[in-house]
Amino acid sequence: MDKKTFSLGFIIFFVVLTYYLYTNNDSIANIIANDGVQGTIWYFVSNPAYLLLFLSVVYFNSEAGILKNAVGALMIIYASDIISYPRLSPAGLGDNINLLASLDGLFFNKMLAQGFSYSTLYSFYYLILPIVLIIGAISILGIHNFFKHLTGGKV
Repeated sequence: MDKKTFSLGFIIFFVVLTYYLYTNNDSIANIIANDGVQGTIWYFVSNPAYLLLFLSVVYFNSEAGILKNAVGALMIIYASDIISYPRLSPAGLGDNINLLASLDGLFFNKMLAQGFSYSTLYSFYYLILPIVLIIGAISILGIHNFFKHLTGGKV
């Protein structure tokens, strides 16, 4: 696909997405906040930057197959989302729908329901998980044997 076709397709997609999100804002926020899988999909689809990053990794990385590229791209997007703006307070979850309509809110709601403590989840989610996701993504994507270099293995 050439740049002109891609650009035109992206602009059309962006205009349609903008209008759809504008007219369905409240229902989509509730889906994101309250429905794990469907909410996560809407969260990714409603962010064009994430879609561009995903398509770029899948299209341009020739060191891994399509499935590995897709998984690696999603891991990079998720790690970037976590550190880009920590939405939740260290003090507690709260009930603000704007905060809960994020991957952070989805993750915390699901894990709190499993019995984890909020303070443990907060530390894990905002400190450990992004680092693990990035290292895992780079390893999965096969970017110049990164994991072997990182662990001191022979390349």
